[in-house]
Amino acid sequence: MSEIEGELSLSRVIVSDAAVPFISRGGRLFPGQVLAADPGIEDGEQVIAVDRRNNPIRVIQIYKGK
Repeated sequence: MSEIEGELSLSRVIVSDAAVPFISRGGRLFPGQVLAADPGIEDGEQVIAVDRRNNPIRVIQIYKGK
């Protein structure tokens, strides 16, 4: 990992194939669309949403429901 990658590392959320077009256009991510996520993601944290092949989609902010 390069020095820049280390400074910019974000947690990942893997999303379903059906969610990719919506998220890439700025849509919201709902719990049912999450296939897996890195442990320890906090409320309000920015994460990188990726597809099943680990291709980045966009950076999103996570809000956990009550």
